[in-house]
Parts: sequence; C-alpha cells; structure tokens
Amino acid sequence: MLKYRRLTAFAAITLAAACGGSDSSGPGGGGGGPADWTVMVYMAADNNLATSGIFDIDEMEAAGVDPDVNVVVQAEFSPEELQQYQCDASCFNRPNFNTFRYAITGAGNTVTGPNGPATDIGNVDMTDPNQLKAFINYAKQNYPANHYLLVLWNHGGGYTGLLSDQTSGGGGLMSLDALKAGLTGVGPLDVVNFDMCLMAGYETLLKIAGLTDYAVFSEETEPAAGNPYTAILNALQGTSTMDGAAAAQMIVDQYHSDYTNRNDKASTTLSAYSLAGFATFDQAIGTLAASLQGSIGTYGANISSAAAASQKYTISQLTDVVDFLDSLGARVADPTVGAQIAAAKTAATSATFRLRARARNGSGSGQQSSVDVSRSSGLNIVLPSMQGNDQFNASGSQSLTAYQVLYPGKPWTQLLTAFVSGAGSGTTAVFDQGDLTRFESYLVWDQAAIAASADIDFWILEPDGNIYIPAFGSVSPNGTMSNDSYTDGVNFEGYLTNRVIQQGAYTIYANLWRDPANFQPIYDLAYRYDQNGAFALFFGAGNQPTMSLGTSYLNDPTPTLAEADAGAYSDLQGVAIATFPAPGVPGSLRRPSAAMTASLRHPEMTTAQVATIRRLLVSRRAASQTDARGRVGRLGKPMAFGRGGAQ
Repeated sequence: MLKYRRLTAFAAITLAAACGGSDSSGPGGGGGGPADWTVMVYMAADNNLATSGIFDIDEMEAAGVDPDVNVVVQAEFSPEELQQYQCDASCFNRPNFNTFRYAITGAGNTVTGPNGPATDIGNVDMTDPNQLKAFINYAKQNYPANHYLLVLWNHGGGYTGLLSDQTSGGGGLMSLDALKAGLTGVGPLDVVNFDMCLMAGYETLLKIAGLTDYAVFSEETEPAAGNPYTAILNALQGTSTMDGAAAAQMIVDQYHSDYTNRNDKASTTLSAYSLAGFATFDQAIGTLAASLQGSIGTYGANISSAAAASQKYTISQLTDVVDFLDSLGARVADPTVGAQIAAAKTAATSATFRLRARARNGSGSGQQSSVDVSRSSGLNIVLPSMQGNDQFNASGSQSLTAYQVLYPGKPWTQLLTAFVSGAGSGTTAVFDQGDLTRFESYLVWDQAAIAASADIDFWILEPDGNIYIPAFGSVSPNGTMSNDSYTDGVNFEGYLTNRVIQQGAYTIYANLWRDPANFQPIYDLAYRYDQNGAFALFFGAGNQPTMSLGTSYLNDPTPTLAEADAGAYSDLQGVAIATFPAPGVPGSLRRPSAAMTASLRHPEMTTAQVATIRRLLVSRRAASQTDARGRVGRLGKPMAFGRGGAQ
C-alpha cells in the first residue's frame, strides 16, 4: 500500500546532498567599478514551482563568473513543497526557509542551491511591490553596471497578475498595478524578462511603459523549466558589451533554441518588444477601438467572429493581436475602419516595436486549446469572443470589472465594455473559495515505479471542457500545477485551484503514459480544502487502484471520458470529481461514474482531442528518459516504500 504522512508521504526523496548554508551580512562582490551588466532575478518560488527555482539557481551558477556580468538573486522557497521530498532547507544549502539574497561570485556548481554566502532578509512577501523595489535598489547599489536586466520569476496570469507567495502572501498574485509601483522610482531598467506564463500582453506593456526599455515575455504558458539560464548567461558573458535590444533578442533566441533542440513536448512562445515603439501602437489600437466602440451595433458580430477565429491561449480571453487584426480585416468592408486595422497591424509589427517573436509547436500537449501556437505574433490583448466559455468571469481577477479598474478610460476598455454589453451573452459563473480554503490535490503513486520508469500523469478536466496536464505548463484558467513528475524523477503531480474559480465540475483523471516493465503501479489521491490543514487520502489503504497498459484507451477508436469514468480502460481512469459550489461540504469530492458524467454534462473527448493526446503519448514514450538539462535524477534516490508495505 501507499505510505502517507501529510505531505511528506508523497515521496521519500531528498535533493542532492548539501550541507547547511551560511549567511553574510553584506554583498559578496560587485567591486572594481561598474560591470557591463547586472542580472537581477526576483525568484518568487514559495509555491508549487519551488524545485524549479532551486534548479534554476544551479543553472545560473553553471555559467560561471564573469567580472563584466553580475548575477544577483532574491529567492524564497516553499517549505511545504519541499516537504513532499522529505526535505528541509539544508537540501538547498540554506539554514532556513527565509527569503535570501545571493550574488553568484564563485566558480562552479558544487551543491544544490546557493554555492556561496547569502544574506538572510527574513520571510518577506514577494508579492509586495515594496519588496521588489527594495531588491532592485539593493542590486543596483551593491552591483552597479552599465545595463540592468530584471528577471521576474514565477507564475504569470496575464492581466490577472503575477508572482505568488504561499507563506506570506496567501497564494494571491501581485496585481499589474502593484508591479508598476514596484518598478517606479528605481531608475533605468534596460530589460524586464518575465520568466513566467501568459505575460506577453498589451495590458502588461500599458503598466510598464516608461519603466523599462525592453520587455521579454511569453504569450502562452511556459514549461516549468522556464529560461535556459546557463545558455542565456553564457551568451551575455560572451558579448557583455551588447545593448538592451541585443540582450532582449538574445534571450528569445536562446529560449527558442533550447526547447527546439530537445524537441520539448510543450509548445512555446517568446517575444521581445521595445517600449520606444509602444506609444505608436497604443495610439493606433486606441483609434481603432474608438471607431469600433462607436459603432458596436454594426461591428459587434464581426468582433465576436474574428476573436473566435483568432489565436487563443490558456486563458481564453487572451487573443493574439495581429491574428485578430487579420481576422477582423477580412470581415470589415468600411475603408476607414479597414485603414485603421491596417495601421494598427503596421504599428504592432514595426521593427521599432517588435524586435523578435518566436513560436513553436511542441511534440505534444495535453492542453487541447493551445497546442497549435503557430499563429502567435508575439503580443496578445484581452478580447473574449463571447462565444461558449470564451467570456469574462462574473467576478474576480478575470472579470470585466477587474479590467475596468486596471485600465480606466482607455479606448480598449471602453470597447470591451460596449462589446460585452452588446453581446448579451452574460458572464461565466464563478465561486469564491477564500484564500485559505482552496481545493488542492495530488496524485501519488508507488515509489518503486520511478526505478521501473513507470509514470502517471495528472489530468484535470476543468469546466471549460479542456484538459490540463502539469507537463505542458504550470497554469490553467482556474489554478496552478506542480512540475512534471517524470522530468523531476518523483512519484506525484498536483494542482492548486485559484481563489476564484469557474463554477462546475473539476474531474481528475490518472493516465499511465509509461510502463515499459509492466510494473502496474497503484495510486491514490491526496487532497484538502484548507491550506493550513492536513491532506487526506481519497481511496485509503487496501482500496488503491492499479493501472496498466493492458486495456488502453489509445486502442479504442472512439474513446470517451464517460468510458474512462466507467472503468473501461486500465491506463486512463476517472479518479474524483469536485464540484463548485456544492451543497453541504464545499466542493465535496466524489468518485466519477458514467451516470455522473452524463448528469454533469461533461464534454466528451473530441476527435481532435484524441488525436492530440495520441500524438502526445507516442512522442513521450519514444523520448529519451533524460531531460536535456539533466534535471532527471537531481532529486536524489527514493527510499523504498509502496508495494512492499508501509515502512
């Protein structure tokens, strides 16, 4: 059976051996006059991306030290996430889980986490704009340079916010207004790099215009691995005299090259923009918006159909700007509006604004709505089609009201207001769980499966009808996900809902995508509704299901989720359904069944979805077991427990 002891039972695993870290009361370098560049990494990893943050520090250290390029990090990691690995702060070479500042001043990468002395600054809220401002000022004062690159590291949600701090910030995101406050008054920033999901938006640029020269960000979700830091820093060290424009484009090229060369399963997008060209684009899109808003009765249907036909992303309201303009232009006959559409596209694609944009379709993705990113131009804009589930939430950060508060008086805001009102489609009903009462769940399976190269994927079917999987991005419309278990070499994957989520059914599926030795692992679901409470096991000892590849849904020419719920497949099984809101116990967890699937009107897998997942499974099973960056195996050796009984 599966051993379980709160979070520590997910995996009896330790990070690579490391002794307790040391503290320093002052900076570790930066003397001898200004360097060419100071790279400032604001790493908010007190959440379910903690292990990725630790590995990224190691990637930075692997680039070595160059006197012309300073690298300074402010980081914080989640004690609860690390408990899943039976790990305390010594696992990443620190004496505690406080926030720390660390300058990479020594050569080599000999331990997991910081190799040298770090400054403990207490446990601060990384979503507080004053903390961001303080870090930038600290780095500039102690590590002066001719150019500054700020990396914002963590989850991103486009206009809904960015950066999460589970311990100090309750898991809520920093708003874009707070980001603007954090960047105001710190002096020049050459490049701001958003190493996170979904931030390549018009709305992001509206808030950072005048605060940085260049922005680098992604329209779609990013894989948990994020930036290839060794390659980026090597390139910067190799030509440290490059200016901000060159540095921004270099980051895009290194990112795209890294994921392309290893044929990564996740689709990726990344782009670089010059804020010097933003005002022209802002004026052009504003002029178009005003014309459309003034004749919304005429153009409302055109806007809706054009938005529905355009490139969309994981948060469906995010719509690629250029693809939308092309789609709208094909539907509008008026020459004046047509000229405004053309002017907006010219401004959006101008070489003085868009410096670089890269997009690639991965080898496979479980996020059916965002597999194909080939029509990504580099910048999205908030524009729901108001068709189906593609509309604003009734309340919360994905609502029209929230957008109006963020961007009052803007022509695009006025257009959205008129468009939504004229569409008459209503909004998506939502449920506010509260900050500390959010639903969280983890699939956990037999640890011995790791050595047998067997692995299970966590699937979450959200009310929008799409399936989201941790291997292909850390953000869904209603929550955030852990790292991919196979990449990290662990035996669990999980999902934490946002505070405000769409009403409806959330169905968890277990998919055995790899079992070369026919190990047939058992699994369970750990879950809770209270962020301060203990996890419970859904099945419990003696009742834990077994998976195998014996009866695969991939061999069924017409697989359905109802069949999975009814137990028709041995490699795809319905685990549990949480509904929000629910009578009695909030979000009470139940076993799925074919009858329940029908009663809840779960969408069936479409032919396109099945084809996507087939491609996903084939590519992943054929792939090498070792990630190109060497992440597999870095989490240490698992202790024996599972099929032999609890220990």
